[in-house]
Amino acid sequence: MKLADDVDQRGDHGTAATLYLRATQEPGAGIEAWNRLGELKLVSRDAVGAERAFQQALALDPDNPHSQLGLGTAQLRLGYAERAQPLLASAAPRLNSVAAFTRLGVAEALLGHTASAQDAFFNAKSLAPNDLDTRCNLALAYILNDQPGLALDEINGADTAPAAQPRHQRNALLVQVLVGRQGNPAEVRLDGIDAPQRQALIDDAKRIAAIKDPATRAQAMGLVERH
Repeated sequence: MKLADDVDQRGDHGTAATLYLRATQEPGAGIEAWNRLGELKLVSRDAVGAERAFQQALALDPDNPHSQLGLGTAQLRLGYAERAQPLLASAAPRLNSVAAFTRLGVAEALLGHTASAQDAFFNAKSLAPNDLDTRCNLALAYILNDQPGLALDEINGADTAPAAQPRHQRNALLVQVLVGRQGNPAEVRLDGIDAPQRQALIDDAKRIAAIKDPATRAQAMGLVERH
């Protein structure tokens, strides 16, 4: 496992995953090896492999919050929000991390649980108040929960912040469109976007605004499951 850690630190996640897989086959291999294998599978975007690894980890300790977070994350990426939600709901308050609460918020939103999604994203933001991803997610949760004023307050300045990425600027535009008459999408900064591209983004936001079902709308919003 030490060799796998060293290889992983050098950025060779594929070789590290192979070494961790070998470690899981050794006599007395514990939950740590399965968890690390699962984490590397997530990094390499192998959600199916991650799901299998975390399932093996939970077979050794069904109440391990790191394994629950890992399996919930893998299932969320596979599109199984209903399976992911109870795992993430168990792990998030015990781990008390931005990642755990963010992923729980995404699962809740995709299930149409707007109040629970808002609570989870609020907890994530309380742990990282200046993180633009958490602010964007919370603003979109406010929209889902019919609180446009809070959404505008939350997204204010996200498009012009020094750390703003294109996804943050587009989320700011999305919020400005979704709040209806209260919004002003024309003032949102969009770096590298010309007028036709801006209008296309606005048209797409209007399409999302017309979606009535909260779960379907959350899916269309593209909530950020990062960290």
